[in-house]
Amino acid sequence: MKLAPIPHNEIERQSAITRMRIATFDAEPELDRITALARRVFDVKSATITVLDHDRQIFKSRANFNMTESRRDISFCGHAITQTEPFVINDARNDDRFCDNPLVVCNEPIIFYAGMPVYHHEGHPIGTLCIFDNKPREMSQRDIDNLKDLAYLVDMILLLRFAQFSQKRLLQNLDDAVRQSMIDPMTGLWNRRGLDEILNRELAPEGAPVPEPLGVLICDIDHFKHVNDTHGHLIGDEVIINVAETLKTRLRENDIIARVGGEEFICIIPGISREMTPKIAQKICDIIRNSPIETSEGTNLRLTISIGATWISPDMGTVNRKPVFETADNALYTAKYSGRDRVVFNTDIVENRPEGLLEQQ
Repeated sequence: MKLAPIPHNEIERQSAITRMRIATFDAEPELDRITALARRVFDVKSATITVLDHDRQIFKSRANFNMTESRRDISFCGHAITQTEPFVINDARNDDRFCDNPLVVCNEPIIFYAGMPVYHHEGHPIGTLCIFDNKPREMSQRDIDNLKDLAYLVDMILLLRFAQFSQKRLLQNLDDAVRQSMIDPMTGLWNRRGLDEILNRELAPEGAPVPEPLGVLICDIDHFKHVNDTHGHLIGDEVIINVAETLKTRLRENDIIARVGGEEFICIIPGISREMTPKIAQKICDIIRNSPIETSEGTNLRLTISIGATWISPDMGTVNRKPVFETADNALYTAKYSGRDRVVFNTDIVENRPEGLLEQQ
């Protein structure tokens, strides 16, 4: 039997697992859906999402599998995390590395195994999505591709979970004075300083490519000066609070929303596709238009907003912060001066500069 090797970047890998707080047995419904789907797609006995901790493998999500952990040194997944492609064992009984493995010579043996590494957003393999059976199996190229795609979905779920946790952790770690300086008091959203801080700390460190696709929306309330002039600043404040609540309820908890001007908001949406970015923006526009605000004056006030949107992905390499915002801002300008109450979407980043992604304007 060949024991599972230790990856060359084990220290960094374990550090990533610690920061993610994933080496637990807490239920993760999103991950459970992936393992259940994997079991159905490949028609195998069991599927798991496994975290390779120091001396054990933790079965973070399980489909038709009762164990919660086992020794790492005898694990199949310990071999799989050293690979960049799916690690496939068609019949472990005929493989010198596993034929006398305790997981093979037992009452409920693992005969077939296929595992694809899943990654922390910095690129460290933290575990696997794996499927296994008690009889020999073959994997077609289509099967290989499907397993890789499902593992990528696990990567995205873990990243979104981490981004959500990161915002909460940042708030918890700040003392009251600093926290107040990073939160917009009217809406409870991040302000410009808070937006920069959460981006720099967790999602898009300076000088690094984005770890996943990001949608960037700059939203501006149409004719807001007219609202203030006609109804007064108190009603104007109610309008801002209402729009902020709409953004918070229509976007996900892990999405980053900031109020960066009087009537201007920035939304950073991780893990979104290029095609979905303008659709989400248009949905927000439609909701605002079709949801009159009942003001404290007892009147119904109809509003519209304009949105400039862009999208970036890891494939673009290192993209600097200022031009990304400038691209979305230019799109917003076009939306404003072509009639308002609309979305303009542009992915042609205006230029690259050496300051780092999404740098403060």
